[in-house]
Amino acid sequence: MEGRVELAGPAVGNAYLFLFAPDEAPPDKRGEPKYLAAVSEVRLTAGDSRFGFSGVGPDVYRLWGFLDANGDADLSVDVLAQPGAGDWVPESSVELNVQPGQTLPVDISLSRRVRRPPPAFQVVEQSEEGVVTLTDSATAIASFTVRSEGFGLLRGDAPAFYLRLADANGDGTPDDVNGDGVADLWPQFFLRFVPRPGQTVPLDSQGRPAQVLVPLLPNATPFLGSLQGDPSKEIAAVSLQLFVVPLAQAIIEEPGKGRVVTTLGAIPVGEYELWAVNDEGGFWFVPNALGRRTGEPVSGQDLRFRVVHAGGADAGTGSP
Repeated sequence: MEGRVELAGPAVGNAYLFLFAPDEAPPDKRGEPKYLAAVSEVRLTAGDSRFGFSGVGPDVYRLWGFLDANGDADLSVDVLAQPGAGDWVPESSVELNVQPGQTLPVDISLSRRVRRPPPAFQVVEQSEEGVVTLTDSATAIASFTVRSEGFGLLRGDAPAFYLRLADANGDGTPDDVNGDGVADLWPQFFLRFVPRPGQTVPLDSQGRPAQVLVPLLPNATPFLGSLQGDPSKEIAAVSLQLFVVPLAQAIIEEPGKGRVVTTLGAIPVGEYELWAVNDEGGFWFVPNALGRRTGEPVSGQDLRFRVVHAGGADAGTGSP
């Protein structure tokens, strides 16, 4: 597979190209790329934007990539292996069908500039044990506070949560997907279940495990007056209080049906990651590789989240 990178902006930075499985490609999905290629800034500046993937097995793939114009991407660190403010990305990934013995020509246009950095954060309330303990109670009210923080690793504007009312269909009316009377807000936060050996989750029709999420509700009360019910308005917030919604949802992508959401009878007991996702597809989660560095671990990025049975000996109160 070979082609060229088409740039809408200046040739500043390295371009990275990835081949994903069809249902794992950004910006709509998120997965592990099967193949990686790159075009250096030196070559781009010289007008040579060619890239190639060799030894690609016959299959269906999606091609995606980005131009790291601000120079803060690090493909060896999970939360830094993504575009940030000022980088260039395609409008969508490109579907490809590779046949045996075929050299497939394909170009990719990096035509959309990313406006905001990933929603990097740390939890304000830290614990000496490095664990936030929650319970599987369906009635307990728990909350914690997250603060936007770039850790000196992200370039561009000062780190912040860029709050905006969700409007997926662009009709100018804020979304309320769950019908609770409260407008949905970007960025979105949730706890993601990380099952250990022996722990099971629902499977889709092809036997693949579902994503199990516990929604988190940002306290938007201090900002609703400024947002004025207008999805076009945006506010930069340094910190947010997050309330744990006491339910778990299994998320499955079914062919022909799209996303299928099923509410589980109980929140699974075990380990979780805390995720933030913004409206451009930028993401951050804790714990991450920054907190696991052996040389210079980043404080607070190794914080773990654990759900235990309500009433158990190790059950907490919902706060660290």
